Amino acid sequence: MKCIYSFILFSFLFSQTSTLSLTGFGEYINTHDASSVGIGDSKYFNGYSDRVNFSSCSSYWKSSFSNLIMSIDVHNYSLESDNLVSNNFKMLSFSFPVGNNKAVSLGMNPLLRSNITVSELDYVFIPTQNSPTGNPLAYNTDYSFKGGVSEFFVLYSSKLTEKVSFGFKWSKLFGSSEYKYLLNLYNVSFDSSENISYDFNNMESFINNQTYSSDKYNIEFRCDFKKYEFILGYSQSNPLNINFTPYFDTLGNLNTENYYINDNLYERDFGLKYKLNENFGFIYENHFYNSFNSYDFLNILNNSVNNIKSNHLGIYSIDYKKPNSKINKSILRLGVYQKVYNLNSYEIQDSGLTLGLGINYFNTKNFIDISFKFGNKNFTNNIYNDENYYQIILSIVSGEKWFVNEREK
Repeated sequence: MKCIYSFILFSFLFSQTSTLSLTGFGEYINTHDASSVGIGDSKYFNGYSDRVNFSSCSSYWKSSFSNLIMSIDVHNYSLESDNLVSNNFKMLSFSFPVGNNKAVSLGMNPLLRSNITVSELDYVFIPTQNSPTGNPLAYNTDYSFKGGVSEFFVLYSSKLTEKVSFGFKWSKLFGSSEYKYLLNLYNVSFDSSENISYDFNNMESFINNQTYSSDKYNIEFRCDFKKYEFILGYSQSNPLNINFTPYFDTLGNLNTENYYINDNLYERDFGLKYKLNENFGFIYENHFYNSFNSYDFLNILNNSVNNIKSNHLGIYSIDYKKPNSKINKSILRLGVYQKVYNLNSYEIQDSGLTLGLGINYFNTKNFIDISFKFGNKNFTNNIYNDENYYQIILSIVSGEKWFVNEREK
């Protein structure tokens, strides 16, 4: 158990690595559940009728058990000759019933994440007449940005009528980040053949430390008409409060400054599921996300993500097992998705394929799901070559009868 806690903490502190870390606050994470990622990187659907969907607050009432929920993933990114791997915490939550078809949950997950380092390989030459030492010098720079925004949430989910259910989630946004700029200075010398050599002289560091704070609200309505299921969702944050503390090697920490970002984060969502029969179904989702604007001191390339538009298609197939089997049912998933990141000066086209497998076992109480996501990011201004990536997500739901009134069962 100690090893599990250590792994969760390590994964939470050291998260996403992607070219999206170079834009604004980094990569936006709005799907946390392997069961929904496998069906076209969905946010609202997973193919089950009796399991919560981690990212959908209107689904938590579906389980009559108290559930411990956890999700982790492994990312692999390939950009030109670089191959980056990261292990990430995605979600940890606990939910419990508070009445017939009513549930409450609390938990935490990352929302915006960056972890990137950029190093200049070439040198900028300073001739003797411009050098403060009277000798030729050269310099290059290194940049790094890591950290982001996470959320602690409390949600309420309820079935209002036979066809309509509702969910409301309040989140406390918090987090920190560090933007580091390193100036590397070199002495320049020439040998008899006029070959240049660079000898390290000194390094000056400039570090910006930020802490974040805000609130976020999410509301969902889910309508189930047996063959068709519709979901409408909307979320919005309050202005983001940033405490900014610069640090210089020669001066130390300077006074903390306070900033507000009034361009609120918000998201509009629509989901549709068509149930062909008890074993097969299709899903479609459309999402629009508007990001926080980013100050220059938070952005290495001075380029923010203004909004993200995405479409998702998926199909699932359920295999119901024989009675008295330890495995109650299994599910296969397949899907595709396309996302368009609109930045200040260019767009990123992100498209991919997803596959997933889920198992429901031990008297319907427990679920384990694994999904595979394969994608490609294309940059319209060709500032980078295409980024290829894959992701493996594992999600576990462990249910027990805590807080359950046996007379209601």
